[in-house]
Amino acid sequence: MALNESQERIAATVDGMVVVDAGPGTGKTKTITERYLRILAKDDVSPNDILLLTFTNNAAAEMSQCLKAALMDK
Repeated sequence: MALNESQERIAATVDGMVVVDAGPGTGKTKTITERYLRILAKDDVSPNDILLLTFTNNAAAEMSQCLKAALMDK
């Protein structure tokens, strides 16, 4: 699934904090996963430098699964 213009703008912002607030099924997890991978691709960044937050355990588990799947593909 390709990112739309708004999602791409968020994923391309690899410095600083970003708040992603959108309704269910809008691609938040995909957008956050892509941003994480782009930040992690920077030479001076390790996974310990990145903090991802969400409001529910269910959303955190989904985000974790998506990140693991994406990292396995790379």
